[in-house]
This record gives sequence, structure tokens and C-alpha cells, in this order.
Amino acid sequence: MKKIIGAVCLFYSFSLHAQQPTDTTASPMRFDLYNYTHQGLSNLFNEQLSPDTKNRITIDGEYSNNSNAAPALMGYSILLKSTISNALKDRADKLIKKDLKFDDFLKTGISYRRYFQKSDLTMIVGYHHRQMRILKAPKDAFQTVFYGNARFEDQTADFSNITFQNHIYNQYSVGISKKINYSTYQMEFGVVGSLLQGINHLYINTKNTSIYTAPDGEYLDINYDLTFNGAKEGAVKFTELNGVGASVDMHLAFMNNNKWRVALDVMDIGQMIFKKNPYNYTGTKDVRFQGIVLPDLLTFSPQTFDTLNLDSTLRTYLPNKSGNRYYVFMPFTAQLVFSKPINDKLVISAGLQYRFMPGYNVFGFAKVNYFLKKNAVISGSVGAGGYSLVNVGVDFTKRWKCFDLTVGTANLLGLVAPTHLPGTSIYIRLASSF
Repeated sequence: MKKIIGAVCLFYSFSLHAQQPTDTTASPMRFDLYNYTHQGLSNLFNEQLSPDTKNRITIDGEYSNNSNAAPALMGYSILLKSTISNALKDRADKLIKKDLKFDDFLKTGISYRRYFQKSDLTMIVGYHHRQMRILKAPKDAFQTVFYGNARFEDQTADFSNITFQNHIYNQYSVGISKKINYSTYQMEFGVVGSLLQGINHLYINTKNTSIYTAPDGEYLDINYDLTFNGAKEGAVKFTELNGVGASVDMHLAFMNNNKWRVALDVMDIGQMIFKKNPYNYTGTKDVRFQGIVLPDLLTFSPQTFDTLNLDSTLRTYLPNKSGNRYYVFMPFTAQLVFSKPINDKLVISAGLQYRFMPGYNVFGFAKVNYFLKKNAVISGSVGAGGYSLVNVGVDFTKRWKCFDLTVGTANLLGLVAPTHLPGTSIYIRLASSF
């Protein structure tokens, strides 16, 4: 490992002498002023090459979950498929007012940037593994799933307007970015296109849906309007795609040297199609079931319909099964950030973020970057909105001759108290410029 690091540093030192000197007429803007103004590290445009370098390799990873009620540990348990304790269920139940909202986001991979001096363009290529889960459900549905329908004896539990999405896929990206200097300001723009390799997908949506439990559980009256689409679970060969699609990321920024900067990023605008052995269940019916027990709705799947102990007549009331291809519009993200350096050590930023998810409120945040030294930055942030309550974040960056490392969180409170507070976040970025 020491030999590899030494070789990279030696190549870096050699390249500094071998490259042409920088243009003295260029903007005197510090290259790193705006590298840390966004929330998280999932933005391919949120880093710049070090001065006098033409290459940059970045390894990054980020995980977050946000909720208006579910403690952070509940998100970990869902991700790792471990047991959810009664204490966690009870805390979430007390916090839910009308609907439970939850999302989690995992992105990890590697990217490479190459600067071409002749065209003044930067090429970006990358690979990332992506996972996203999105849930919006009424409180009655949460209580039925986690506590059973006994508490709704002689009552009707509302299951309307449930949305659940599970996206697991690989992302292969290539794009360009460029900075243009004008007389009084500078402009940055970039575009990245991606091929999406679907690994697993699940989509559940209900409209007017309810379950009535008769006294002593004698019978259930179920009224449902259900759409259920899914793709085969499990990693596949690249030539045997469960699903395939494409997406695009776009970046546009304007700045006036070290005085201010405003940046707009739109990420993950795209679509996937699932046509290799998909399964679909749809139906709108009213049916009475007598003498049956609801299956474990925590592991609801296509097999749920098959394991119900029903006679042939009642089975005709279940959703209709088919194997039709279906399309998915990806949950994109749009973010607008304004940043202003106060001096050489301090940069303040304010931003708005929107994600294409049901019931999502615009997320607003403010962030402060303080340069302890030219090669060390500490940042603090606060935000609210989306599916979360109040988020408090912190991150730290250290740069060496050939490497830089960033670690941080956009939700420190949930990270340190995951059994009591909803939402958490952690991210890391290791990069080398040469």
C-alpha cells in the first residue's frame, strides 16, 4: 500500500513540472471555495480538480434515511432485514399523526475525471450502485402491519393512498463539464448521461382501500384498489437485465470570482423498463373473508396471495395476476444553492432541494464552511423539510499532497441517537488528483 501511495505522489510531483504553466489571465478564484457547499456527496459536479492537475479519481459512499416518525434504527433494521423491536414500533406509533413517511438512499461507487486543456473540457465517467426505498402510508396501515388487526376489532382500518417503491440498480455514467470565463462573471455547465441496470424493483400503490375486522375476528371485509408491480430479485449478469433504463444529470452555475455563486443541479431524470419476467397484480373489488388470518404484511410479496388458505371461489376475488412489462419514472432530485464567501476562511450557503416523491415537502438548508487551514475544512449545516424534522449536520475535509478525504453527516442527531430520533446520514469521499 505504501508503495502504491508513493508512486501516485511521485507521478503527481512529476506532472506538476511537466504540465504547462497556468494562464495568468484566468480568474483568481480559489478552486476549493465551493467544493463543500452542497448537502452530501452524491452530486458528480460537486468537486473540482486541484490546480495544475488533469486527473482525479474519487471513491465515495453515502447512506441516509429520513422519516417524520420512524426512528433511525428502524431504517437500519429494514435495510439489514433484522428484527424491529416493540420499543421502536411504539416510538414511531406515537410520532405518526396522519401518515408515515420514510425514505432511504444508498449510493456507493467510483468516478474518474480527466481535464483536456486543448478543449478546456472535463470528462466524467463513473460507476455507482444505487438503492432507494420510499414509503408513504396512513397511520392505520402502520398499526395493522406492526400490531395486527386485532386492535381494529369492529373498526375499519384505512389502507388508502399507500405508495411503496424499492429501486435497486447499477448506474454507469459518462459526461462532460466546462467553465467559461466572461468579463465580469463565470459560468459552469455540465451534463452526465447514465445507463441503468435494474437488479430488483417493487412498486405498490393503493387508492380506496380498507379492512373491516368483525367482532372476535369472525370475518374480514376488504375493499381494495391495488396496483402491484415487481421484478425478479437478485443480482444478474449484465446481459440478462431484469430492467434497463437511462437517466441524465444536469448542472448550471454562475459566479463572480470569490464574491458569490449560484448553482442549479437536477439529478436522476430518467426511466426504466422491466420486461424480463415481471409480475403484476391489479384489482378493484370488495370481498368478505371468513375464518382466515392475515399473513405477515411485513414481508408482503407476490407469494402472499398464493399462501392464503382460500377455496377456489374466494381466489377469484384476489387481484388479477399478469406478466406485463412496465415502466418506472425515476425519483429525481432538483437542488438550488446560493453560496457567498465572507473571506478566505468562511463560506456561507443556503439551498432548497426537491425530490420527486409522494408527499415530499421542499427541503431547505443552510451550511457554513470554515477553512481551519488551506488544506482543512470543517462544515456545519441545519435543514428542515422533505420527510424529516430538523436535521443538523457536520463534515470535515483534509487534503494532503495527492489525496483528500471528506467524512460527514447531514443528520447528526439521528446518527448519535438512532433508537429515539428519526433520520440519519453518513457519507465519505476519498479522492486523488494528479
